[in-house]
Amino acid sequence: MSSQESSLGNANNPETNSRNHVLVTGAGFTRALVPDAPLLVDDFNNEALKQKVLGLRYASRLLDWERNLHPKGHINIERLMTRLDALMPYDYAEEAGNAANEYALLLSELKIAFIDRLRASRMGQIHDVELSCFAEYCLTNGYCCITFNYDDFLDEALEATGSWKPNLGYGFFCPSWLDTIDGGEFKRPSTAFRLLKLHGSINWRPKLGNASPFAIDSITYRHDWSKFDYHPVHLPFSLEPEPVMVPPVLSKSGLVEQPVLRLVWSHAYASLQTAHEVTFIGYSIPTTDLAARTLFSEALKDLPRKDIRVVNLSHDDSEAEATRERYRSVLGDLPDEQFCFDGARTWIQDLSL
Repeated sequence: MSSQESSLGNANNPETNSRNHVLVTGAGFTRALVPDAPLLVDDFNNEALKQKVLGLRYASRLLDWERNLHPKGHINIERLMTRLDALMPYDYAEEAGNAANEYALLLSELKIAFIDRLRASRMGQIHDVELSCFAEYCLTNGYCCITFNYDDFLDEALEATGSWKPNLGYGFFCPSWLDTIDGGEFKRPSTAFRLLKLHGSINWRPKLGNASPFAIDSITYRHDWSKFDYHPVHLPFSLEPEPVMVPPVLSKSGLVEQPVLRLVWSHAYASLQTAHEVTFIGYSIPTTDLAARTLFSEALKDLPRKDIRVVNLSHDDSEAEATRERYRSVLGDLPDEQFCFDGARTWIQDLSL
């Protein structure tokens, strides 16, 4: 952290130095506050996806295989994205023909389908009161929030407070995409609070002409909910079509390739290492995400387990026990009393600022 950022935190968040509390949010957090947000296993307009790869032998076969694993033909988006992002050696074999290119196309279409689902969820119910309460809670106390979510619902609530700006709020300088057109205006945030998005974000957009891996200074932000924006017709002339986001992968290579994610993960590791408390909210700590599991097991190895809390939603005892087992497989012997299974929304409603 720069001296400038440090002074901002000290001036506006007096509790930051006395009690460093890190909040970690997952898909269950977003789902609790935006009920129409997609689940890990869901319908991402799967029939339309099938039509997109119709006639492509390998992509169609892989998509059919994934859908056949679910009784309703739903897709486990993390599993399928992982397979498409981290290609297997035999995908390049001569007899595999064009498999690698077909998988790249399916991955691109799957990202678009996922983003479309997130955007569509804005048309449904959103628990704005709880979102605002959580944003104020983070900013008032100077807490750090680490998230695995791609959506920008919390980002919107944070900016609405007037105390947080995306340009410095993500842990790196991220100007508005409008700056690529008319220069924009730099606005300093009044808080050093950082929202660290470990898998990227749907509103992180590279400037047009930049190739992956993207340089940090090529990344801008663009909100679908911004009140001050240009017509979408301007987008092809200023931004790359896909946002900077990577799926949770079995290997760490996908995360290491992007400089911005290396930086954000470094911030997250440092924040967790110095934390006095950590609260996981709506995060399933999936067994497939080895990078995240490594992060938590290494960064939190010295934090007393009584200072780690897990807030999740479980509908029965077996579901609750499965959650406890997943966390204990990473963090060791977490006592039962450190788990709350009433869900993220109830936990937020009980917050006392």
